[in-house]
Amino acid sequence: MKIEMLKRLDEKGNVIGEISRKEVHVVGAWHSSIHAYIINNKNEILLQLRTADKDIYPSVWDISVGGHVDANEESIKTACREIKEELGIKVKQSELTYLCTTKEILKTGKNVSREFVDAYLTIQDITEKDITFQKEEVADVKFVKLEDFFGMVEHKDNKLFPHYKEYKKVVPYLKQLI
Repeated sequence: MKIEMLKRLDEKGNVIGEISRKEVHVVGAWHSSIHAYIINNKNEILLQLRTADKDIYPSVWDISVGGHVDANEESIKTACREIKEELGIKVKQSELTYLCTTKEILKTGKNVSREFVDAYLTIQDITEKDITFQKEEVADVKFVKLEDFFGMVEHKDNKLFPHYKEYKKVVPYLKQLI
């Protein structure tokens, strides 16, 4: 089995080496990841239900796609790869819009995730029928009206992954789509 290696970062986001995916949350090392927000032509956002065996926030609804940036990869390529792997949707780099980077620290149990997260947006003419999700990563998917998603964020819905620093940056951009 191939060991998945990630970029190890310092607290300012500079690459300082590599670390294994298995080890990164155990030791709480800074690393890079991506989030992709997929909106359909009905102004609905695609949410995914994290599997029960995730080491950070299992069994909660999350943004469309999330993933770690491999040691030899740029974040926009990771976004395309993760969208294809997790949802079976092929997206070109030119179809992604960079939104922001957020420094995020999340703790659950003995695991700590310290990430620099690059957020991207893509608007795709898709329905749930177009999605073939990766069962190891995703338990379910659903489209939610953007207004309802904004309400989930505003009320800090405990069924939604708490990316609140990122939501504060992303939601104003998403509101412009309505």
